[in-house]
Amino acid sequence: MMQLQSMQRKGGHYLWWPFTQHSLVPEDQITVIDARVGDNFMIYKNANDSDIIMPQFDACASWWTQGPDLALQLELARQVSYASGRFGHVMLPENVYEPALQCAEFLIESIGKDWASRVYYSDNGSTAVEIAIKMAFRKYLHDHQLVTETDSCKNVLCLKVLALRGSYHGDTLGAQDAQAPSAYTGFLQQPWYEGRGLFLDPPHVFMHNRKWHIDIPKSYIELNKSMTSVVKLSFQARSELFDKGRDSSELAALYKEFIRTNMCACVENCEHLAALIIEPVIHGAGGMTLIDPLFQRILVNECKRKKIPVIFDEVFAGCWRLGVQTCIQHLGCTPDIGCYSKLLTGGVVPLAVTLASSGIFESFKGDSKLLALLHGHSYSGHAIGCQAALTALQWLSDPNTNPNLLSSTMTLAELWDPARVSELSAHPEVQRVIALGTVFALELKASASESGYGSLLSRGIVQALREDQVYTRPLGNVIYFMCGPTTPPATCTKLLDKLSRQLDVFTARKHANANHACG
Repeated sequence: MMQLQSMQRKGGHYLWWPFTQHSLVPEDQITVIDARVGDNFMIYKNANDSDIIMPQFDACASWWTQGPDLALQLELARQVSYASGRFGHVMLPENVYEPALQCAEFLIESIGKDWASRVYYSDNGSTAVEIAIKMAFRKYLHDHQLVTETDSCKNVLCLKVLALRGSYHGDTLGAQDAQAPSAYTGFLQQPWYEGRGLFLDPPHVFMHNRKWHIDIPKSYIELNKSMTSVVKLSFQARSELFDKGRDSSELAALYKEFIRTNMCACVENCEHLAALIIEPVIHGAGGMTLIDPLFQRILVNECKRKKIPVIFDEVFAGCWRLGVQTCIQHLGCTPDIGCYSKLLTGGVVPLAVTLASSGIFESFKGDSKLLALLHGHSYSGHAIGCQAALTALQWLSDPNTNPNLLSSTMTLAELWDPARVSELSAHPEVQRVIALGTVFALELKASASESGYGSLLSRGIVQALREDQVYTRPLGNVIYFMCGPTTPPATCTKLLDKLSRQLDVFTARKHANANHACG
């Protein structure tokens, strides 16, 4: 206990936390974690001069990596120990060993079924994206005859990505250039940032006042005012949004017109759109926003029609995070390249993979090593990570070990009680909510100055939730909960109940402050 007693002070003194303004974290608000048990941190507290260890639900899923229940956690520990003892680390190039091979086979037969043929291992999601962009650019150059095996740099070309505003693809320099300007790419954060892309405003989907709505950006309305007056923008059920019957709707026609107009303008400026990269269905770090799946499906199909390679960045959304093994099941279309990490290993060790189609792989083949994909890491395909990934993927994909997996549909059961989600969407202080798979998010109503990533509006609610045994970190004025694919739905209901109570306290305090100001 003596070690735990000093950790708050020492943690604040020695550690530099990522994505954290240290001056906003008082020493007494530092969480001391003694262990993890399934979904829960076991945290140290000193209450009434008594030292105690108590559970606290990890509602951030430790930056979206966690999913194991206690049984899977113990199995992962056993498998990782075995791989560590048998292999330690062995290098991957021109070698093959059981964990790397078995994991690759499982990925191709599940997530990559019917579209992927190769698995490229790396160490984190941002790096997986960097690799994907390199792959896509080579494929584009190859298909459009802009480079040959004997002339690798025929012209100086302006290659850009096509991406969506609000998407987030990692912190490394190339991945940041593939996303629109944001709090993460400002000059103080990344002075080299150039934003090498055509960034489209996507239509957002959310629940408000018990109905699902589509928010279409103004640029769409300006493009075709007559059409926007007849499109359907409200839905009673979330399932309607994923209905492929919408492909023939007036809204689909509007989306096509918007996408084609913007792509043509880019080509007229002598810029090559050499890759499409999207976070399928939900933008994570951009504020937990649900993107209209119809829009993303049309965007993918338009790019494939123009031979622009398509990248699905499923680092956040993949591996059951959104209720399905891959968002291909939600969108009804496939990429050429897919990026996976976070839940991939059950969160026990870092590992990332970039899956690629046979066409992508073939564009790197030739007689010269200089034509190969010259990218790699010392720990690429490390045995411990591959063994953990294989174990986690098999466990979460089996109804016998994942109690939430419905064998009839091979999707997760509804984890967030629809009635409570609907009720929260009608709360007077709530702007919007979304709920899908293991993710629930709620945006507080806020003025322009109080919204966005730098907002402190949710601070009081977040601190109260931590005191109520729920650990969460907001995205500005967006509060989100994330459970695991194996978390009991009853646990998720308790989380929503706790949030509802804190929203009522927040509202009462807000009204009291307003009355005091008037008085």
